[in-house]
Amino acid sequence: MRSTHASHAATCACHLDPAFGVLADLGAVSGESMPRRTLRPLVVPTVADTILTGRIVTMSAAAPVVEAVAVTDGRITAVGTRDEIEGLRGPRTQAIDFGDHVAYPGFVEPHMHYWASAMFLGWTDVSTRSGRSYDEVLELLRHTEPVDGWILGRLYDPSLVEGERDLSRDDLDRIHPDTPVFVINASMHWAYVNSAALAAAGIHDDVAQPPGGEYVKRDGRLTGAIGEIAAMAPLMRLLPRQDRSQLETALLDINRRAASKGYTRTHDAATGGLFGPDEPSIMYGLRDRLAGRVSYAMLDQAARRAIDDGMRSGDGDDMARLVHWKVVGDGSNQGYSGYQFEPYLGRDHCGKPNYPTEHLIESIRTGHEHGFPMMIHANGDAAISQTLDAYAAALDGRSGLEFRDRIEHCSYPLPRDLQRMADLGISPSFLIGHVYYWGHVFRDHIMGPEKAARLDPVASAVALGLRASLHSDYTVTEFEPMRELQTAVTRVLRHDGEVLGPAERVPVEVAMRMKTVDAAWQVHADDEGVIEPGRFADLTILDRDPVQVDPDAIGGIGVVRTIVGGRTVYEG
Repeated sequence: MRSTHASHAATCACHLDPAFGVLADLGAVSGESMPRRTLRPLVVPTVADTILTGRIVTMSAAAPVVEAVAVTDGRITAVGTRDEIEGLRGPRTQAIDFGDHVAYPGFVEPHMHYWASAMFLGWTDVSTRSGRSYDEVLELLRHTEPVDGWILGRLYDPSLVEGERDLSRDDLDRIHPDTPVFVINASMHWAYVNSAALAAAGIHDDVAQPPGGEYVKRDGRLTGAIGEIAAMAPLMRLLPRQDRSQLETALLDINRRAASKGYTRTHDAATGGLFGPDEPSIMYGLRDRLAGRVSYAMLDQAARRAIDDGMRSGDGDDMARLVHWKVVGDGSNQGYSGYQFEPYLGRDHCGKPNYPTEHLIESIRTGHEHGFPMMIHANGDAAISQTLDAYAAALDGRSGLEFRDRIEHCSYPLPRDLQRMADLGISPSFLIGHVYYWGHVFRDHIMGPEKAARLDPVASAVALGLRASLHSDYTVTEFEPMRELQTAVTRVLRHDGEVLGPAERVPVEVAMRMKTVDAAWQVHADDEGVIEPGRFADLTILDRDPVQVDPDAIGGIGVVRTIVGGRTVYEG
């Protein structure tokens, strides 16, 4: 049986709330003040610190493939043949040869989530995105050891199990009759609890519905499904808490995990959602311990507070820097809360926008006034259209390319709205894992075959000249850049091996641009994304070249080394 509520599956971990802060005890936050970013001229040395040799794909039209790169003080100072670069070798020059492997510019993750992911990182992973069944989830939870008296799980998504089943109070009672259970949905919009958890929080069947939240009931009895932070808060106050050291350790662990997948930069899409404007300075304080570079987008409410505190886009340095202003325009398509023009398949509702268009216009104008490029989450076709209406009004004849404004996820743009994006200078970032993990659900249950085929129209966007990127929305999907590339190239579904929307497949060379130079452009990382003199020496070394293997094998390509600023931060 399908779920009776409509907004509880994963799309974006960005509807966060400071109430999540009850899960951490940071003490007095005294993050380090971030400096204004400054640029320095390139000084070409006569001796290189490091010489890198092998097959090096630069993503530069001037020299698409080179044999060697010279690096000094973290930047590329020369590219060319082995013989040409050999002249820069000195007695202390380090040499790294890639052998049969291939180097590309470092991968850039343009949309992921550090803070909420860090909060739940130690909880049991009960994700259903790789085919785990409802009963398998229950069995995993049955054998989960309590943490400070609680059974804790994360990443459950009912849209990916047969019947779209919520974890029920009764089933959780059956496996843990006396120990409280709390499982957070992959989207963090919903949680699932048992009777012991409800009792611990003093929540009974006659509980009133809180403003902005929901306790799901059936026949007057709580089912154990709880929607939004307003309803979860009484339970979350009882959960085990992290101290600041634990939170920082989790943030660094996520950063290292990204580096192990070839990412030299990750871009957080919900900064300020837990602890407000303190989050950028906390991350900046970790910059000397980061494996890869980090930049971030401040959530709407936190961005307004940050402006009042004097923060501006560009604050920080090249390891940790504030960039965007983020607004969440609608919800989750697979959670039936993405805003559509037509009702969902078999349902009588279209989802809804989170804000009136006037709020989006005001946010864009305010962000631009203070130098912030915009990231606006819009999943449904109606939400994308509304977002473009807001951009058109706020830009007032200017081009979004001036700011590099974006639409996040951009799951179902109508063809006319893709053209509007090109006309307005707005670029999309696609959560391509929607196709791989959820494509069959959209096709069979949520949208129907015709609309499902339009999911993530990458080829159509590229044909219009849009600079698009691919992202994971971690932890909605894991850091899987090679899987993202394969999906963009093949659009093959994990569930049944069928191809969803074959017209939207792109060549591997185009997909590689989306993970390197175009993603770097979107996050204002102009010193990255291309291997050429003056740029940072950020490279990803792969065991095989994606352009030289069967498209169905791209996802199996391994990362053997990640280099950031000429320094190896991961070696497999």
